[in-house]
Amino acid sequence: MVGLGTNKALLHTGDFQFINLLGMDRESWGLSYKGSLWHGGKSRKYTEPFYDKMTVIGVLLNLHAGTLRFYKNGISLGLAFSGLDKVGVPLYPLVSSTAPETEVLLGLRTSRLASLREHCLHTIANSLDPCIPLNAIPLPTTLRDQLKTHFMHNQNCCECS
Repeated sequence: MVGLGTNKALLHTGDFQFINLLGMDRESWGLSYKGSLWHGGKSRKYTEPFYDKMTVIGVLLNLHAGTLRFYKNGISLGLAFSGLDKVGVPLYPLVSSTAPETEVLLGLRTSRLASLREHCLHTIANSLDPCIPLNAIPLPTTLRDQLKTHFMHNQNCCECS
């Protein structure tokens, strides 16, 4: 499994159970190699299982949008979790395995606002009211598309109803 959690996430069961550990509590969010997402002890189907030995799983945590997405061999599997911006404590990357002969190679790629374009998009995204659908704001189509792609502007704001 791969995912993330708070410093209070369950890291072992103590009784040698072979379980999907990440997501067994409300302190972690995980993706199983069986294709299921786990959080709060509940699972849901997310993608097809990945059994291939050379599968590369990417994790994209967007703290601005509060979203977590997974990638399989560089291709997005879609939105996995949202609302992570409201957790209120630091989140840490987590990996768990019960499979024999499992090998995990960890890498790190971070993204800072490296260009003027990214700084501008970030500034615009921060100034938008998340309760107003992006399509209702008079913006050039290209700008609207970039905001949707890079900042996943909340299209379904529950708190504004």
